[in-house]
Amino acid sequence: MVAADELVGYRVQRPQLHAAAAQLMAAVLSDLAADDGAPVFATVPDFGEWHRHGQESFVAIRRGAWQMPDRVADYRFLGTSAEMAAVRAVVAADEVLRERVDCVVGVEFALTHRRLGWTLVQHILEPMVAAVRGYRFDQDAFDVAYSRLEEGLLATRARLVEAVPLNAFTPTAGIEAVTLPDGLVLQAMSDRQMSAAIGYHAVPVTFAGGPNSVTVSRFHQWALTRCTSYPVCSSVDMPAHPTAPVFPSLVEPASHLVTALRLVCGGSVTATRAIRCQPDDDFPQGLGPTASLSALPAFDEERPTILGREQVEAVREVYGLLTHPAVRENRGLQTALRRLVLAGADRVPTDRLIDLIVCAEVLFIKLPGLPEDRWKQNKVVDGATALLADDPVLQAPPERLEALLRLGYRIRNDEMHGDDPSRRELRTLTGQPTSDLSAVVDDIEQVLRRALVRLLSGVVKQ
Repeated sequence: MVAADELVGYRVQRPQLHAAAAQLMAAVLSDLAADDGAPVFATVPDFGEWHRHGQESFVAIRRGAWQMPDRVADYRFLGTSAEMAAVRAVVAADEVLRERVDCVVGVEFALTHRRLGWTLVQHILEPMVAAVRGYRFDQDAFDVAYSRLEEGLLATRARLVEAVPLNAFTPTAGIEAVTLPDGLVLQAMSDRQMSAAIGYHAVPVTFAGGPNSVTVSRFHQWALTRCTSYPVCSSVDMPAHPTAPVFPSLVEPASHLVTALRLVCGGSVTATRAIRCQPDDDFPQGLGPTASLSALPAFDEERPTILGREQVEAVREVYGLLTHPAVRENRGLQTALRRLVLAGADRVPTDRLIDLIVCAEVLFIKLPGLPEDRWKQNKVVDGATALLADDPVLQAPPERLEALLRLGYRIRNDEMHGDDPSRRELRTLTGQPTSDLSAVVDDIEQVLRRALVRLLSGVVKQ
C-alpha cells in the first residue's frame, strides 16, 4: 500500500485530467483483472541501469518487476480503451499539456518523443500495479502516481547534474558534502550517478557472481558536482537556434580540487570521466545519462585520499588559492604542482621520488633570499629548511628536514644514474630507521605538500 507520507503535499492542478485519467486506469485495471487474473512479478535483467544493493554492491537487475502482458507493453495499448478519448480531449484543450505529449520534449539541446499512451502506462499504470500488487484501482496509489506525472508534464525547467567522479577518495564519518564556489559540491554520488559512472567506466569495478553484479569500493563513490536547470520545451516552442551548454565544464575545477586534496590530505585521488544526468527524483524529461569518454588517470589503490573533518576548511582555502590568477600565471608553481600530482598517482616509490625531487628543485633552486651555491642539492635543502623550520604540521627540526631531503636526493640520483639505491640506509623524517622506501617517499611528499601550501599563500599575498 501507499505510505501516508507519500501523499503529503499532494496537489491537483488539472482536476479534469485527474478525473479522466482515474476513469481510464479503473477501466484498464478491471479489464486486466478479468483477462489475466493477477499480475506476475519477477526479477529480470536490466541492462540500462545498475541498481544499488548495498554500500558497495550494484546489480543490473530489477527485483519484483511487473511482467507486463504483451498487449500492455505495446505503446498503442491504451488507445484501445474508450476512456482514452476523454483523456486526449482534456490534453488537447490544455495549452500547456498539448505541447508536452505526442511530440518531442526535453530541453533545446536534447529532445525525445513522448507518447501520451506509453507515458500513462509507465508513470501511472505500472506504479499503481507495483504499489497495490494487483489489478485493482486504489485511489491513494493513483493520486501519488498522477501527482508525479502531472508535476512532470507541467514542469517549466529540467535539472541536470554534471558530476566528475573521484577515484581513491573518501571522507571520514560525519562529512555529508563540501561546498565550493560557483555552485560546486563535493558529495557522494547518487544511485543514478553511480549507475552512469559504472556504465561509462568512470569508476573501477570488480565483477562479483556474474556479469549482472559488480562491486565498487567506497573509495570510488564521491564526485565533484554542479546542478544546472534549463527551460523545458518541445518542437512547438523550442528556440530557432538551439544551443548546447559546454560539456564537460568541470574539468578545470576538478583538477584544482584534486590538487587541493592532494596538498592537504595526501593520497592518490584522481578525477575521472565527467558524466551528466538528471537528479534521481526528477521526472524524466528525455535527458538520459551522457559522458565525456576521456582518458582515465592512474591512482594507487593502496594510498587513497582520506578527508577528515578538521581538513575541510583547509581544502576550501587551498582550492581558492589554486584558482587565484597570481597562482595560475606562476609557471614555476604550476610545474611543481603538476609534478606533485604525478608523483602522488604513481605506485613505484622510486618513480614517485623522481617527480618529487623535480618538484623540490622547481620550488627551491630559485627561491629568493637564499645564499649563492653551485650545488642544486644544497639549494633545495637550504630552501626547505628556511621555509619549513617552524611549520606547525611537520614539527621537524632543520637537521631532520636536511637529512631527509639529502637522502631523497641521493636515492633519486642513484635511480637516475643506474646505481642500486638499496645500499642506502633509510630514515624517516622523525629519524627512525626503516627498510621501506615508500615511508621515506611519503615523508618527502608531505614536506613538499607543506611547502607548496605556504608558497601558494605567499604568491597570493604579494
